[in-house]
Amino acid sequence: MSLLEIDGLTVTFTPRARPVHAVAGVDLRVDAGETLAVVGESGSGKTVTALSILGLTPRPPVCHTTGSIRLDGVELTGLGAREWRSVRGREVAMVFQDPTAALNPLLTLGTQIADAVRAHEPVSRAAARERAVAALELARLPEPRRRLEQYPHQLSGGMRQRAAIALALAAGPKLLIADEPTTALDVAVQAEILDMLDSLRRDLGMGLVLITHDLGTVASHADRVAVMYAGRVVETGPTAQVLSDPRMPYTRALLAATPRLDAPARQRLVAIGGQPPDLAAPVPGCAFAPRCPVVLDVCRTDRPALEPHAPDQLAACHHADAPALAAPPVGAVAADIARTGPPVVEFDDVVLHYPVRKGALRRVVDQVRAVDGVSLLLRPGRTLALVGESGSGKTSLTRTLLRLERPTGGTIRYDGIDVTRPDRAQLRRLQREVQVVFQNPYASLDPRMTVAQILVEPLRVHRLDASRSELVRLLDQVGLDATALDRYPAAFSGGQRQRIAIARALGPRPRLIVCDEAVSALDVSIQAQVLNLLGDLQREHDLAYLFITHDLAVVRSVAHDIAVMRHGRIVEQGRAEDIYDRPTHEYTRLLLEAAPGHPAQARTGRTPTWSR
Repeated sequence: MSLLEIDGLTVTFTPRARPVHAVAGVDLRVDAGETLAVVGESGSGKTVTALSILGLTPRPPVCHTTGSIRLDGVELTGLGAREWRSVRGREVAMVFQDPTAALNPLLTLGTQIADAVRAHEPVSRAAARERAVAALELARLPEPRRRLEQYPHQLSGGMRQRAAIALALAAGPKLLIADEPTTALDVAVQAEILDMLDSLRRDLGMGLVLITHDLGTVASHADRVAVMYAGRVVETGPTAQVLSDPRMPYTRALLAATPRLDAPARQRLVAIGGQPPDLAAPVPGCAFAPRCPVVLDVCRTDRPALEPHAPDQLAACHHADAPALAAPPVGAVAADIARTGPPVVEFDDVVLHYPVRKGALRRVVDQVRAVDGVSLLLRPGRTLALVGESGSGKTSLTRTLLRLERPTGGTIRYDGIDVTRPDRAQLRRLQREVQVVFQNPYASLDPRMTVAQILVEPLRVHRLDASRSELVRLLDQVGLDATALDRYPAAFSGGQRQRIAIARALGPRPRLIVCDEAVSALDVSIQAQVLNLLGDLQREHDLAYLFITHDLAVVRSVAHDIAVMRHGRIVEQGRAEDIYDRPTHEYTRLLLEAAPGHPAQARTGRTPTWSR
């Protein structure tokens, strides 16, 4: 008997309009000590399935759940509120994508974790605090006893995620669900978190359900994988078998859209055409048929069942046994054309120190060397990728270029303009020609403004053409139509919002766009579309990109040049091909080996050990 057994799970939301079939007949199994990865695009039903295991979907009449969910032989569907409280945390727990939202900002870590323990066990407050220390130790948080008195905002992103994991582990659950636990973390912290989850699974004998859009993570850390599309499992089996020999065209499309460390530099990604189906209007046949490159008439009328097509591998596809499915499509490779002439941006021995103040008088007792003597060049029409761990100085350096921080020393020039001392005309030119695309389009677009108002604002500030025809042209450049202009950001998906953010950045006709983790939170299919779009716009408008990211596979697909930062310094820089093929600095080699999907992980079965 498996630890988790899900049979025929359906989850239907019933708003005022048509019912939405978010999960439609899902079957899953997870054994003790096993990791099952659940992958798929946004809206495929991954998170709703996980929430159903925890009994966190809304109650009728808002939501109706049917089917069977058994955890260690105990049926969970149909439990009452009191019974669910005894299950959550004790039998099954969840680590959410955003630890900031999962942790209470008003309570110390010690209080939150001790409360979780006492909710399930009749222990004293002192004993619960000792259990909190033990949970923090399991989560490999340094100095766990000191962390008890700290609040979430006093921790870094990686440490907050460890604290959230400790909170989930406090009551000793048999099953842990991790929903995109490393999406926003840099490659080093990501490797540490995933390695820690692997160790906990083995040492504690837990089952682990890993929800992710990163197929590199799946390849390195999952025993089995389930691919979901339109609320159904369309392929499942041992990870190595499914990823090396996918039988479902959707699985192949996800693999083709995923940036790879072993792919040629700047290879165009193969994006999945079309959009996922409307779950309020189920199609009679295969839901992937409108987007499938090998669709037949039978696919549109006859929904394929999930059936075995190889040992332990099941697929829902009429083509699953066709040999033509073996070779995924390959994207074109963009040439690396050498550029001469003056650089568009030049950092010359840039230094940025932050004072550390203590005491009632706030005297300066020390300083943090966020940027320590950095020199870089970025030429027109090229992409410079700035990579490194959190705290390495990437964002601090970028903030000096954007005039959000004044450097302590050194010079920053944009097309010959001293960024720190521009005159009025130069400042206006800087503000128009240097634009930014931020990581989170949900936060960077004002929810109270229509798309038209969002696009018009910078155009009016810089006294440019703000006519409706110009707005339509901008949207057309990013693959959206004129109907989007009168809608609000809430009406769009994450990928569509990021396209709107790119259109806003293109409006003032910039020469340089700073992309700050611009695709890190997107599904691989949407990520491929956005990366291809950025490449097309660069070639069309001769744009320069300063690309900040922690995803080294994404860097390989977009960058002409790479600079690796650590502790505020550039430790290695050069052409992208040279950095990937012949890294000279030990830190660069560690970053590459820590990236999910790197061949070193396949050989050793683990990620590298990091020293800070």
